Amino acid sequence: MPAETRQAVPTAPVAQTPAAPTKVEAAVKAPQISAEEMGVEAASRKDATTSQLNDMNERLQAAIETLNAAVKKVPTALSFSHDESSNRFVVQVTDTDTGEIIRNLPGDAVLRMSRQLDSLKGVLFDDVF
Repeated sequence: MPAETRQAVPTAPVAQTPAAPTKVEAAVKAPQISAEEMGVEAASRKDATTSQLNDMNERLQAAIETLNAAVKKVPTALSFSHDESSNRFVVQVTDTDTGEIIRNLPGDAVLRMSRQLDSLKGVLFDDVF
């Protein structure tokens, strides 16, 4: 190519390597707390945590005693059974004075729904598999 028709091609700037790092004197700082002081701090935190756990345990025991005392005032009885159709255990709470059923756990609606889903299993899954 003739020199007149050549165009200057821009070149990318050359990355310059940084100068060698100067020697920086990094002063190694002494630890702010010694190992003995760290041990004392850890022991005090452990004692504080232990006392908090003991306090929570005492409050839990007091709450359990309060609930048990309240339940003893109400004449109730528990009976356990097994529902064959849903293959679940059922707890029935009854009033011992009147014989009235106070509550079933799980509830009747849950047992009915479980039975219905169980009956649909054959319809939904036997044809596919």
